[in-house]
Amino acid sequence: MKTLLVPLDHTATAEHTLAYANKLAVRWPAEIVILYCHPDEGVAVALAARLEAQEQHLRSLVERLRYQQLTRQDGRRIRYQYRILAGCLHDHIRAEATRCAADLVVMGLEHIDCGRQEAPGNHAAAITELLSCPVLVVPPGRRSLPHRVVFSADFSTLNPTVLPRLTALEGAFPAPLDLVQFYAPAQRPQRRSLRQGLAQAAAQLGWPASSTPHLLEDDAPLEGISEFCAHNQAQLLIIAPTSAAQLLRYFDACYTTTRAYHTQIPVLVLRAAERHASVECCDKCAERLAKEQAQLAQANYLSARWV
Repeated sequence: MKTLLVPLDHTATAEHTLAYANKLAVRWPAEIVILYCHPDEGVAVALAARLEAQEQHLRSLVERLRYQQLTRQDGRRIRYQYRILAGCLHDHIRAEATRCAADLVVMGLEHIDCGRQEAPGNHAAAITELLSCPVLVVPPGRRSLPHRVVFSADFSTLNPTVLPRLTALEGAFPAPLDLVQFYAPAQRPQRRSLRQGLAQAAAQLGWPASSTPHLLEDDAPLEGISEFCAHNQAQLLIIAPTSAAQLLRYFDACYTTTRAYHTQIPVLVLRAAERHASVECCDKCAERLAKEQAQLAQANYLSARWV
């Protein structure tokens, strides 16, 4: 049985997040762990009473939604757990994901934490940085599960741990997949190697539904992927950011306020597993590692643009 960890607040958009998680739980199938973090502090007795009241409120929400938007048979199949904690979500999310062995975290784009609302999307990006498991960020609005999925990444440098993580989720998203990589005009001489890396990723992924690779030229990849998703009417965008700054750009306020297409559909963020530092067990290994580093440095030097 898979496990979905679903952090909720008490805003209206929480219903949309939970409704989407319910549909995923039926399709996969999966168990849902509802996590609510109450920001108030106070006397232990009073706090315990408030937490109990919050749990009852969430149970009422769950029971209403499971039969309102699902058939009675599907609603009965979902199993729920409840975790009501005092404090902020970012203080508990990593431990809770580990405790329940979450396969996927499903959260809202504009989640409210610690009694205040962050800039649109920034909170979701910050929570994603704390987790190693995939995170599905669901924007406000009611929507069905995707029947067209887009996966955007730099497949030439993609961490090898990412593709198995995506393959493990194929049961939740059994839809045609477009693998998209953008390159800048200055990278035209590298198109052959980029195309080979894209084809290798598609073969290694082995997506059960059809998968189609696309190598496109655009010096603004984020705007390009938003336009690609809009043109193909994608209902899910999968990304594998290489840095926290790149992740923040996807949810930047300029895109959320202008309602860019990629902020109007769920975004699945895949984090690469942390790599351990290389250990030199002998002189021969040290020599090999030094040679690999030199080759990497030379490749980076040759690919740089010198003015």
